[in-house]
Amino acid sequence: MAQLCLTARIRGQTTTACTFTISVDGSSFVAPNSQILDQSIFIIADDAASIVVRAEPIDVPKYRTLECELAPQIDGGIVMVQGPAEFEPPTVLITPVLRTYLQTVHLSSARDATERSRECLNPVGPDYPGHPPAPAPGDMSFRGPFVSPLPPADITTLEFLADVTCVKSPAISNGQISVEALSLAPAGAVAVISFPTLTAPQLFAVYWPNSVPRGPGVGPTPFLVYFHPTMGQNAPQFYADARDRHDPMTGKIYPWGFDYHFFGWWRYFNYFGDPFTVDPFCKGLPYQVEAAAKPVVLVLPLNRVASNPCDEISTINDAATLQECLEEIQGVMFRAAGNFQTPGVGRLAMASFSSGHSLLSCFLTRAGNSMHPLYSNNLQEVYLFDPHADLASETLIPVMHVASWAAAGTPNTKVARLYTQNSPTTLAPVLGRVLIIGQD
Repeated sequence: MAQLCLTARIRGQTTTACTFTISVDGSSFVAPNSQILDQSIFIIADDAASIVVRAEPIDVPKYRTLECELAPQIDGGIVMVQGPAEFEPPTVLITPVLRTYLQTVHLSSARDATERSRECLNPVGPDYPGHPPAPAPGDMSFRGPFVSPLPPADITTLEFLADVTCVKSPAISNGQISVEALSLAPAGAVAVISFPTLTAPQLFAVYWPNSVPRGPGVGPTPFLVYFHPTMGQNAPQFYADARDRHDPMTGKIYPWGFDYHFFGWWRYFNYFGDPFTVDPFCKGLPYQVEAAAKPVVLVLPLNRVASNPCDEISTINDAATLQECLEEIQGVMFRAAGNFQTPGVGRLAMASFSSGHSLLSCFLTRAGNSMHPLYSNNLQEVYLFDPHADLASETLIPVMHVASWAAAGTPNTKVARLYTQNSPTTLAPVLGRVLIIGQD
């Protein structure tokens, strides 16, 4: 006889909020023979050839039911024949008295939706809203032409590009933007992670550079959360839920409509030629991370359309929920690399572009966030990229929110930067208010 000990974990912590049953050689599923603390223990006959493990979480649908198949070996070992990445490979503990099989399952609210996102990047597919007509020759409309074939054959890696214009460091030299042409092939993995039970965002695009290791024994992960402009400002043209085509699986456009993927992350991760001369709307953020040589994981939430900017990313306005999402993303990416340990969130940076500053402000001003460790300890860098090109009074709002954050806790360790088209003279009142906060 042998025994099978099963354990469940959520974000690295063992949990009893999971019911295990097993089926041996096609039998009906049975409950454990005993329960010791957080372990469910089953007695297995020596001649068992196949064991199907079923892990049913109590919190459904946040955590889904998972199954895997194990096969005991003649030499006393055991292997996993098939099963999702949430199951760790089983191990064996052999004593003179008893042989014990050990396995752990990691319950996760996150799903790898990379392949489905790739399929959504189809500008002519009938199931996706807002697809454009074939562009006329020379047409440089906001949606096209599509220089890269869509849907692409692969979105998990980024192609080599020659002579890409990248901003240098420091970014400003002699009053001008300082740039250089570099040939880059970002070395890392691209993934789209889904959180089906969140209201918004339900999807996060992730670029995980190889410079941030994922193997066993690594420390906490450094993250950059980037807020792109609000969907609401372009809803009539691209994202409005009143469109005549909807996703056939959900009956809704968000989050699987073409526009959400194309504008929500594809244009921010890729270039369709040099952004200074061909297409300024593509940001190539992984290429910029590569050029900066900064070991940081880029996370881009995919907003939904809402009348209130804070509702576009409603759930991650809360620091605790954002931390959970980052930890779940870490878990998905670590397990894909064969690492089942989760060291947590390390140094955190946030950045916002254009009207995306309002989304950042939703997080910085939410009641209670200032007391959470993610806000007070992890968040160490904030960058505002052109929050408003015309009105210093509008620029003042996000700057004041960032200044309040920078003055809290241990401000001498924090970094805040503003990149704007406003002239120094126009910005004088803004800078004056920031200095006042710093003195307080």
